[in-house]
Amino acid sequence: MSLMDQLTDVVVGQMAGQAAQKTGLSEGLAQQMMPMAMAALMAGLKKNASQPDGAQALANALERHDGSLLNNVSALANDDVLADGQRILSHILGGKQDQTTRALAKTAGIDQGQVAQILAMAAPAVLASLGRAKREQGLDASALAGLVTEESVRVQNSAPAALDGLMGFLDQDGDGDFKDDLLEQAGKKLLGGLFGRK
Repeated sequence: MSLMDQLTDVVVGQMAGQAAQKTGLSEGLAQQMMPMAMAALMAGLKKNASQPDGAQALANALERHDGSLLNNVSALANDDVLADGQRILSHILGGKQDQTTRALAKTAGIDQGQVAQILAMAAPAVLASLGRAKREQGLDASALAGLVTEESVRVQNSAPAALDGLMGFLDQDGDGDFKDDLLEQAGKKLLGGLFGRK
């Protein structure tokens, strides 16, 4: 089982109820959104880590994320951890944060604020998982970049096909733009398939 598969099992299994309480989503929808949030975050990390400076910056950041958070997953819903999650998002997604939040919200048919909270919960968990792997496997910046790329590709391949456009957007240079017509098209596919809505 891959690193992100393990993380998804832990986070979705233990956090869906709290995520639903925090966001106002149903527990089932919160369960569906968490893996999509992780896929978006991994795509952003993959782009950042593809540059030597980005890989080193990630390695340095993971010194503060040793994986201990995963021993108490319920802490992801704490206000201080959510605040840390917001800071992490700004580093991972940069100028693409608003576009990413809007894309996920539109494809899932939920509020941007709800998506922002899901992303803020997912971000510390993703870094905790990578931080634990870095510590346990003794990864340097280059090896860490390889792990992020491998995990990102695996996560994206298992993400709903309707998110392909968003994944491509996150892999582009610059802030770019993710068009509303693409969001609408993705949303119709996603809502018709993943969530079983008409």
